[in-house]
Amino acid sequence: MFAKLFAIVLAIASVAQAAPCNGAARVIQNCEVSGTVALTFDDGPAGYDLQIANSLNGGKGTFFVNGNNWACIYDKADELKGLYAGGHTIGSHTWSHADLARLNYNQINDELAKVEDAMIKILGVRPIYFRPPFGSYNDLVIQVLKDRGYSKLFMWTDDTEDGNRNGEDVPFAKSVYDRITRDFPKPHLVLNHSPYSSTANQVVPYAVGKLQGAGYKLQTVDQCLGSAGEWPYIYVGQPGNRDSSWKC
Repeated sequence: MFAKLFAIVLAIASVAQAAPCNGAARVIQNCEVSGTVALTFDDGPAGYDLQIANSLNGGKGTFFVNGNNWACIYDKADELKGLYAGGHTIGSHTWSHADLARLNYNQINDELAKVEDAMIKILGVRPIYFRPPFGSYNDLVIQVLKDRGYSKLFMWTDDTEDGNRNGEDVPFAKSVYDRITRDFPKPHLVLNHSPYSSTANQVVPYAVGKLQGAGYKLQTVDQCLGSAGEWPYIYVGQPGNRDSSWKC
């Protein structure tokens, strides 16, 4: 069943191929569609991403992935394939979670290229959506994103601070979602981090129940912008099979 679903996604991809972006990457601060929340998850794949995706109760999430941070992306290829086949959006979060504002052009370029190479090998696509580690970027980062064909850089409206607090302050994270539910139908774009078991097992199930109970739709970042005509990837070709190059 999984293989069949993955093949269907690839078939659609070959038709709905995104064109390379020729302009500067647009910085996105929030969703634009009323009544939507984009739940975004940084720093994976690290073991909980599929669990999180499967707990969204029919909603869709966005996962900004690293290449070699909590885990090696090649060792979590099945997680990426599952997210992709499930209709969740996967964006780049750099290879090593580097602060790009401290790097030069070639270093920034390398941080992006290595994630792209991994996604091409695993999924047959490369991303055009990006989130900078620590939310840190400058004009040089925007230039490299433009040169590499990225269309959007995503920030956030709300931070559960699971990353800053090592996943140890579940009450605070839940309070963020309590506040958002009281703001319905105003849109929100929420930052979470997928490597923490508390996020996967406590915060996300709580958030899904609260948000959907308030009437929110849980959508990917492209959906919550009303970007129905934009596919968040550039199709490259069929996924590869693991070989000696699949290493971090």
